[in-house]
Amino acid sequence: MHPLELFDRFRRWFGWVAPGRQLWERKPEQVAPDRSDDWLLDPPSLDEARLLFPQLDEERALLRYQQLRLEMRERDGRGF
Repeated sequence: MHPLELFDRFRRWFGWVAPGRQLWERKPEQVAPDRSDDWLLDPPSLDEARLLFPQLDEERALLRYQQLRLEMRERDGRGF
């Protein structure tokens, strides 16, 4: 098990005891970066897609890269 997973379990089990509990329960708008620093808003790069997915052809790599970025935005609660 990854150390961050252990930390997350500990935080969830014993988080109610911690005095700074509100630090853990923030809304996505509070933790989202400024629009100027949000790399997920940049147009997808074919070079990055090729580096991340070298086993795929260019078109499929770019599609998979876009899908990955959308999944990251949705997981972080930033929407599409």
